[in-house]
Amino acid sequence: MIIDAHAHIYETLRPCGPRGEGRALGGGLLQWPDGAVERFFPRRYGDRGFLAETLLTLMRENAVDKAVLLQAPNYGFQNTYVAEVVKTYPDKFVGACAFDPYARQAMELFRHFTDELNYRIVKFEISERWGLSGIHPELSLTSPRFDPVWEWAQRRGVTVVVDTGPRGDVNWRTDTIAQVMRCYPGLRMVVAHALFPCADGCNDMRLRMLEAVAGANCYFDVSNLVSGDEEYPYPGSQAYLRRLVDLAGADHMMWGSDLPGTLCRSDYRALYSCLADSGVFSAPELARILGGTAEKLYFAPPQV
Repeated sequence: MIIDAHAHIYETLRPCGPRGEGRALGGGLLQWPDGAVERFFPRRYGDRGFLAETLLTLMRENAVDKAVLLQAPNYGFQNTYVAEVVKTYPDKFVGACAFDPYARQAMELFRHFTDELNYRIVKFEISERWGLSGIHPELSLTSPRFDPVWEWAQRRGVTVVVDTGPRGDVNWRTDTIAQVMRCYPGLRMVVAHALFPCADGCNDMRLRMLEAVAGANCYFDVSNLVSGDEEYPYPGSQAYLRRLVDLAGADHMMWGSDLPGTLCRSDYRALYSCLADSGVFSAPELARILGGTAEKLYFAPPQV
């Protein structure tokens, strides 16, 4: 079984965040207030949105069985849409809710998402360019603002996904994640992108940071790790993942595609076949990374 543990869908591109409000131009393009135009996905995959049915078609064509639908402010929160998709395709998708913890009604929203829309995952995109740290420069996971969020997530068995953004961002760190996990030992956390080695290389410092949080309740989503100058099967990235498996265990790692943005530079199958073609993982390790870990963490009935 292959599970994409980090994919995105959106009914309509409508970001509002650190770069201002975005306007969907069609054909996968978005325009920012300063006039800059950015491609979010190739034209052939949609117009002003990347829909669930498009992702389902790609999954079927590329032998991907299930997907985890994550969210981020850089294309606009899609909580109602994602919940509707999961309800329509319960055997294919599980979704993560997302919200701004600094909003006045943040906890009312979180309770609604868990109790009314049945979310069992929440994602916090805290990068500066794409996420909440660009909106709230003072953001910290250890702020009292987050305390009721962590308490509710632990009580309700909600898994927390954190995307720190790349090196240089104010929240590109793991000490705050470690502190949260010490204060809430029942909380399951996922570090998305394994601290983004594609941005500046796969180095020892990054592995030491991940080692500081590695443990029973911390998992690593290894999506979008390939640097732009590597050729398939991306030996530098695979060597990094080999070391991460040795550090944390394949049962704490999950492959993800980061679709649809990654379709601008790669085809879907290559994003996971590179793991098998690298020759550095055993068959049992690949089974866990490509699906087994995500099945257990995200798709199994919640343990509350």
